[in-house]
Amino acid sequence: MINVDAKGNPYLMDGTQVNRLTLKALVSRNVLAPCGADLLGQGVAAYTISDALSAKGAES
Repeated sequence: MINVDAKGNPYLMDGTQVNRLTLKALVSRNVLAPCGADLLGQGVAAYTISDALSAKGAES
C-alpha cells in the first residue's frame, strides 16, 4: 500500500518515499488503484495493487 500525505508526497507503509512519476506511471498502467480518500473526500490518500492485477496473479 502507498499512502499520500497532505502535501501529495507518496510513501510506502514503512515510510520510504515513492517518486511521484513512478506512482503516476503505475496508476496509469492499472498496476495500482486508489483505495482511500482524504477526510474531505477531495483527493486520493492511498493506493493498493489493482484488482485486475491481483486476479491475474491468482490465475498463475
